[in-house]
Amino acid sequence: MNNIHEQIVLVGGGGGVYRVARFLKHIRRNITTIQTMFDHGGHSGELRDERGVLPPGDIRQAILALADDTIESELRALLAYRFAPKNSSALDDVTVGNIMLTALSDITGSMIGAIHTMCRWFRISGNVLPVSLSHSELCAVLSDGTVVHGEGLIDTRSTSDDRMITRVFLKPTAHIYTPAYEALISADKIIFCPGDLYTSIVPNVLVSGFCEAIKKSRAQLVFVVNIMTKKAETHRFTASCFAKVLLSYLGRDRFDAVICNNSDFSPAILARYRSERARPVRVDLKRLQCYAKRVVRVPLVDESGGVVRHHEGIATTLAEL
Repeated sequence: MNNIHEQIVLVGGGGGVYRVARFLKHIRRNITTIQTMFDHGGHSGELRDERGVLPPGDIRQAILALADDTIESELRALLAYRFAPKNSSALDDVTVGNIMLTALSDITGSMIGAIHTMCRWFRISGNVLPVSLSHSELCAVLSDGTVVHGEGLIDTRSTSDDRMITRVFLKPTAHIYTPAYEALISADKIIFCPGDLYTSIVPNVLVSGFCEAIKKSRAQLVFVVNIMTKKAETHRFTASCFAKVLLSYLGRDRFDAVICNNSDFSPAILARYRSERARPVRVDLKRLQCYAKRVVRVPLVDESGGVVRHHEGIATTLAEL
């Protein structure tokens, strides 16, 4: 479907939704982002623990991605600004946008009020929605039976830890935010964005009501597979492993389309990721075709900044499905 009026919902968290939304907004205007709200690492986790607010980090990134490009560059930079460590300051690694959303939550009385206000300020053309307003914790069961509590601890396990994640769950049960439920049902295309599989993507699916909305929706289901593996979550995963895991939580057999990278990599990038025990995701095409009606392989690698990200071509690929 190549329809400029199609309703697109992006599901995920953090950098994956940011990259897709940032590029796709120039081609499609009817974009809704749905983010996980179970982050418990970094500054978002500190705000959650200290202030009792829902973690604002992923919401901030979605607002920044969908912000009107005519907004002054200084204001956009302020939203994204993170204080560098300096003399063990209380501001070390603090993100200004997170503080702004937390302050607006106090002023308006809710995180939803804060999001609406920030979206108005930055003149976003779509919608930014939390998947849930429930205060739940992400937990992971490892291959030795150990249960790890908290997204931050799951995501930052040592590269020397060879235990695999066998299952994740939310405690207590989280319930879907009604506008997110309605957005999924009315969508023409639901895109699961790249990102940490077990801590950014699957947590959305775990929310009570999410899979029911997917079942009711007539949307095309699309999965953008990660370019690189990650030791703590997807060590040695092939593309079919990513698809199989996400489908198992969705309770479905196939995606309508799965998008994979087929770019080459520079030796420097491969060496950098090898030091983190990460490697490019191998596209095992025959196996992957069991989990997708259509597999799209396109060059997607952006190595600028010394890290691997999806480049702007992902937007065109998604729009042309």
